[in-house]
Amino acid sequence: MNDQELDRKIRDLFLSERLPAKSVQRILQQGRNEKKIVWWRYWAPVAAAAVVVMIFSFRMARDYENEEFYFDVAGEIAMRHNNYGKFDVQTASFADVQRELENLAFSVTPLVKQKLLSAYEVIGARYCQLEGQQAAHLQVRNRRTGALCTLYVASLKGPLAALKRMDKRVDLEANHVDIWEDSDRLFALVH
Repeated sequence: MNDQELDRKIRDLFLSERLPAKSVQRILQQGRNEKKIVWWRYWAPVAAAAVVVMIFSFRMARDYENEEFYFDVAGEIAMRHNNYGKFDVQTASFADVQRELENLAFSVTPLVKQKLLSAYEVIGARYCQLEGQQAAHLQVRNRRTGALCTLYVASLKGPLAALKRMDKRVDLEANHVDIWEDSDRLFALVH
């Protein structure tokens, strides 16, 4: 049954009940107007919910990728820590490292965690790469325990930019890696 047949049957029913023709026409017109309600009014809440779910899902996926990348970087740094090589510079301070590694495009002197790093004595340093970015690999000794540790400093550019605003400790099988951002630089201490 199409809309015209349905309208005719409704009109006949109301007229048989002795409603005035104007009232019957008004009722039928209201029905036609309701049929014209835009379909999107029904689907707008569903679409809005779908958009929220998509944004949340993309955000979670990106955070997961950043977290996975974070652990990859921590693992790479720990691996290099465990494979000590010869250091180009033998020195006892961050200022000496900066002076000796003159081609570094960033400062190795920490600003944020000075108190933490004051517990370590600089022994040596060398140039290295971290995720394609220039980095400084410093060998440091814990003043209290005498344990040799590694401090990496790199500019937060390229892929490392994904680690901005990260301040975490990664507990790996053989090492602990503390990673933090300091003035647009990545610091990583392996102990």
